[in-house]
Amino acid sequence: MTAARVLAHRAAVQGLHDGDLGVLALGVVDSPPNTGAAALAVRAHHRLDRFPGGVREPAELWGDEELVRVLSLRGAPHLHRAADVPGLRRLLRPRTPKQLQAWCGGMPAPELSDVDLVVELMRREFPGETATKGGLSGAISPLLPKRATPYCPSCKVEHVIEGLFRLGTLLAGIELEPRGAKLVFRAPGPNEEGESPLLRDYVRYVGPFTKPDVEKWLGAGPRTDWPDLRPVTVEGKKLLTLADTATDTAAPAAPAAADFFAADAPEPPAGLLLFPRDPYLLGPRWLVAEPDVAKRVWRPVGSPGAVVVKGRVAGAWRYEFSGRTMIFRVEGWSRVKGAVRKALREQADVLAGVWGANVLEATVVEW
Repeated sequence: MTAARVLAHRAAVQGLHDGDLGVLALGVVDSPPNTGAAALAVRAHHRLDRFPGGVREPAELWGDEELVRVLSLRGAPHLHRAADVPGLRRLLRPRTPKQLQAWCGGMPAPELSDVDLVVELMRREFPGETATKGGLSGAISPLLPKRATPYCPSCKVEHVIEGLFRLGTLLAGIELEPRGAKLVFRAPGPNEEGESPLLRDYVRYVGPFTKPDVEKWLGAGPRTDWPDLRPVTVEGKKLLTLADTATDTAAPAAPAAADFFAADAPEPPAGLLLFPRDPYLLGPRWLVAEPDVAKRVWRPVGSPGAVVVKGRVAGAWRYEFSGRTMIFRVEGWSRVKGAVRKALREQADVLAGVWGANVLEATVVEW
């Protein structure tokens, strides 16, 4: 298989042509705030004329199905379909010390039983209808064993391990307020667990992968519960896909996987303005970007957005506000011509609508 074929498939199934938002099966990162709505809007931009006052909630783009904002993959704020969250809890719950260590970062991991204790305390001690991160942490930390509340040099106090806290909110059935840079939690709701097709959905919406890519995306440590896999070669490199996925359109395929790598998928859109954790950019990075471009877009802190031209990341972009104008600074903008330039201008208009409803206008300039 070629990288172009993989990316054409990815753009098609992720709704970048027709606005289908089935990619919500993977969750959409919403950090910084509004990036989740942006990821949905660039897929559903043809629906935006239904909102003369602008898009105020991501759920408006999706329709009737309920969306929730929770701390999930890697402990980061994500938008998920509410029906998918019980399965996420089961998938992300640590079952081994190594999986728990993945949530604890550089801190020594406590006992696995401490996960259940954190969940129990969050549900029992939740302070009111809503709570800040500090308020909820302060309510449970004094009740936890010392191994789960080491001294934090930044805060200069002993409190529950950050990653354990974030995982605990998901497992306890605690959602975030839908908007705002500051994390504000809602009182716990149901916290049942369910089965999750997330690993299969990843293959459907992203394509061939390596196990480390997926484990890094999940942020939940090494996994042993992989579905049946088989190797596939893309641009001479060995990757993995589902055992029942057809990569040759002349070969029979299981009905559930028959369209995974359709050879007749249209080319990706001419131009896109995406954030660096947009679902389109998941998977092996070399599929979407040359190494020098990847270094400019994916940074340890403060990554810019990705300018995607005909499926590949061609550069970086950032935005700022000046009065009523949302200014997009795009690398190499003066050299962008024709259909790509038109597409990126349209993307800027869509994103300005997400940030400022009908108040903002967009302009694109050279970075």
